[in-house]
Amino acid sequence: MSAELFLIAPADVPAETLGPALKATFAQREVAALLLPRGSLSENAYKTLVKSVTPMAQNAGAAVLIEGAPGLVRLLGADGLHVSGSTDAVREAVDVLKPQLIVGVGDITSRDDAMEKGELDVDYILFGPLSGAISQDEREMARWWAETMEIPSVLSDPSAGYAEHEAEGCEFIGIGLDLSEKAE
Repeated sequence: MSAELFLIAPADVPAETLGPALKATFAQREVAALLLPRGSLSENAYKTLVKSVTPMAQNAGAAVLIEGAPGLVRLLGADGLHVSGSTDAVREAVDVLKPQLIVGVGDITSRDDAMEKGELDVDYILFGPLSGAISQDEREMARWWAETMEIPSVLSDPSAGYAEHEAEGCEFIGIGLDLSEKAE
């Protein structure tokens, strides 16, 4: 079984740039999930971005995951929340959103951190960064998780291209969106 594509949009990209690149990607690849990092966007700019690309992504069969407060997920029509933070933040998101919506967690610092957060009924654990390259330690942790745990793992290597990634046995491979990709 090959890993499903977990697409990570670059932070701080306006909808008018992001939309065409997403359209081209969805036309060429099957994408299981799209993560829209907030970056340094204001709350209103982020809401506009999410609202503008969510219908296109969902129509292409991709679950849309956002960052921020759990209440934003339903308000913006997203499919779930990606939490990078404390176990309390993860617990709050699970309490508010589960079982109807997705709660995933990233910013994992150790195996103990992964297990602690995994015990909170999350839908996936993301190992690696949301931008840049994955470290060897993060890659090894993702491989260990995929081999030993039932909760799906995302090996996040946003700097890898679509053809050059290695999922290390994980259920999902996190790849950064290529903004230069054009529709065929």
